[in-house]
Order: sequence, then C-alpha cells, then structure tokens
Amino acid sequence: MKNVMNRRKVKNVIIVVGIIGLIALILFIKMKYGTYGYYDFQHFFDQSKENIIETYGEPIEDEYINEYCEDMTYEDIKFVISLPGEKPESARITSPNIRFGILKIGVGSPKWEVMLAYGLKKPLKNDKKNQYSVQNGIYATTFYFDENDQVYKMTCGVGIYTF
Repeated sequence: MKNVMNRRKVKNVIIVVGIIGLIALILFIKMKYGTYGYYDFQHFFDQSKENIIETYGEPIEDEYINEYCEDMTYEDIKFVISLPGEKPESARITSPNIRFGILKIGVGSPKWEVMLAYGLKKPLKNDKKNQYSVQNGIYATTFYFDENDQVYKMTCGVGIYTF
C-alpha cells in the first residue's frame, strides 16, 4: 500500500514539474519571438500610414524628408514612414500608453523591468550612462532612463544594428 502511494506522489510531482516546465518554455518562446498581438513590435511596424492616422489622428507635423521618407509627428510619438511601403521604419516614443512584450515595457517602466524583459535575449549595450540598446529580432530598440532609472523615451526601428 505504501509503495503504491509513493508511486502516486512521484507521478504527481513529475506531472506538476512537467506543467511548470511547459509553461516556462511557452513564455520563453513568446518572449523570444514576440507573439503578443497588440504589444508586438511586428504589429507596431506593420501598421500602414492610414492605420496610424486612424489610431493617432492627424499629425501635428507631417514633413517629407525626401522621396523615400516622411516624418509624422504627434504629441508623444514621431514616426519615420518609408514611402515605398508606407509603413513605419522607426519611431521615437514618449507616450506611456505604447508598450511592448509580455511585461508591457514602455515609458515609465523601471530599469529592472527592461533588464528582465530584454536582457535575457541578448545583453543590453550601455551606449551611455542613461541609455541601453537591444536587438530584438529585426527590431532595434534604445531605452533612455532618467535619474530615477525609469524609461522616459524609447526609439525603435526596423533594421539590424551591430552593437
């Protein structure tokens, strides 16, 4: 009887450890590949110029830099639009409402959350004392920290940068 109970306990422990391991694996894969729908870089950069205008309204300033590039400036976000595809190429974000990843990192996030979310993928590069850059797939992001170690600005863009 004791032997049967011990086997059941071992079996239950194995099942619990397996479930925890599976959950951790799923979260790791989601974190690594950014499958978060609205909070995903892919979703953010797949917006068309029309989607941006629908979401944010008419820009405060809309300036054509050259025949391939347009700057669309809003109060707390600035898009650089690639004209052949009319999709964002990069963005400077100061809005606390735009967040990315499973931890929803954005303006206002503390440095430890940024390190937790993006430091696991590839070590962040300390460009200067208050800014860190990370390569997230084909997206490069730089976080700017204030004196309280909170993000006050983010810049992100499509393209592979070497640090």
